[in-house]
Amino acid sequence: MPRYGRKACWLWLVWAGWAWGPLAHADGALPNARVLGVNEGALSYCGSRDPAAAARLRQRIEQLVQGASAQQLAEVRNSDEYRKAYDSVADFVAKIDEHNVTRFCAAR
Repeated sequence: MPRYGRKACWLWLVWAGWAWGPLAHADGALPNARVLGVNEGALSYCGSRDPAAAARLRQRIEQLVQGASAQQLAEVRNSDEYRKAYDSVADFVAKIDEHNVTRFCAAR
């Protein structure tokens, strides 16, 4: 797959996770570990680089975890699915050129 195609695929997957996250959690169930991991991974990266994007991510995360207890969140954050999602975002953003940081964070 061409390099641009891989980036576009990653961006679509990340966006889809953010867009569907609140819908998946709307029934009061535990937050989706993958969606939470992706969002918190992006927040970790964008937090110090783009304050406006970080604020949007914090709001999205608050929506995802709304109604979950601290114990439930700890279980989700300790799951393999969460860790893999968080780490995949960390691996992805490590490859972003500095001049594209604001573009990546603004898309969140």
